[in-house]
Amino acid sequence: MRKLPVSTPDFDIEREPTAPRPPLPGPQDAWAFFLDVDGTLLDIAPTPESVAPRADTVDLLERLAHAAGGAVALVSGRPIRQLDQLFTPLSLAAAGLHGLEWRSGDGTMHSADAVVPDLARTVEKLEEFVRQHPGTRVEDKGMTVALHYRQAPAAEPDARRSIDELARRLGDRVHVQEGKMVLEIKSVDAHKGMVVERFLVEKPFAGRAPVFIGDDVTDEDAFAVVNRHGGYSIRVGTERTGPSAARWALATPSQVHSWLGRVTDCLERKEQR
Repeated sequence: MRKLPVSTPDFDIEREPTAPRPPLPGPQDAWAFFLDVDGTLLDIAPTPESVAPRADTVDLLERLAHAAGGAVALVSGRPIRQLDQLFTPLSLAAAGLHGLEWRSGDGTMHSADAVVPDLARTVEKLEEFVRQHPGTRVEDKGMTVALHYRQAPAAEPDARRSIDELARRLGDRVHVQEGKMVLEIKSVDAHKGMVVERFLVEKPFAGRAPVFIGDDVTDEDAFAVVNRHGGYSIRVGTERTGPSAARWALATPSQVHSWLGRVTDCLERKEQR
């Protein structure tokens, strides 16, 4: 991808070459930030438990939230309790399990009115699959269940057949959400686009232009919503070759940190004037 000039030189960012939008401007006071976690703020790790934030991540998020008037939310497939563990002592606005649970800017916790079937039998079946396919693993998140095959890529065809069949047995109110080397059964009533819509009608996000940064197909719904609101959709990574609704791109989580750091510095300078 080619570099495009922006209105503030410090804020160069790679833009999707087919995107019709002008180059991304420097940060505005009325931006609301929605940040995916794995693959965006954190480098992908062999297992969900082995990820670790960079030493400066918590400080960066705290500064950004303060400079943006609190309009920063983590948006993840992880449960919120895991997000809090990763970024302790922060307690940011957040959406977990793709939006089945969320914490508002004022700290209030919510659960979505979504149809979530009893997944106990599904988890049992997936655990049987894991025993037969070394290197795969099942992650029971309570309201969703995921099958990881990052450490056993040859198992992907069997994993797809197994989880598709299990999802069909649960009915048409669930579907299989694909991710990076992971397949997850979740409610059709929850997705990251819905998360952004929900936050944009409450303080401190209301009235701001949304900025969503994410790396995976799970973020595409959010990119589309952000675009409709005239915001900024930013995809992370270079390995995906399929189409994306994102209109700009950053190559790595390290670039995400650097860009957010420059944004934060700029907002803090404006605040001091």
